[in-house]
Amino acid sequence: MRYAHIDHKGIVIGIYDLDSLMSIDEYILCDKNQDVEIGSFYNAETSEFERVANDDEQPLDLTPINIESVTNTLSGYENNTNEFTVPQQSNDVIATGQLAIGDCKFKVPFKRIDTGRIQLMPAQVKDGHFSIPLRFETNGIWIVDQALINADLPKPVFELEEYRFSVL
Repeated sequence: MRYAHIDHKGIVIGIYDLDSLMSIDEYILCDKNQDVEIGSFYNAETSEFERVANDDEQPLDLTPINIESVTNTLSGYENNTNEFTVPQQSNDVIATGQLAIGDCKFKVPFKRIDTGRIQLMPAQVKDGHFSIPLRFETNGIWIVDQALINADLPKPVFELEEYRFSVL
């Protein structure tokens, strides 16, 4: 089943194909034929997705983030691209990579896909390298993507593919 994840303003911030029926207010069941994309507006009165035109805006120059490695993953599990199987409540799981910005700290929101719960993780950039300690409090499948990482910023800054963390 295909779901569009909408924020509090009705803007689509994620699109997911899930195996089970979801009953979370922010997840809208979509018809496979509907033209839904990230950034579309969901009109609750008509139950339709509307494309939002941004002709006036300049294309954003986003800084790409790539998670290059995750320490202390659980071995023996079959993972898809950009998926990691990690232990719950571990202080030893750390995601790292290169990030072409100045030294700073920022919050990275991860979302548990079955409940919609958000958990923040602290990211730090030093000398062009970032690290994010991943101490997931509950098991389940957690994601981070471009919409989540830019959600609390005044304007989008980062480009990020979806990463999944299967927490056991």
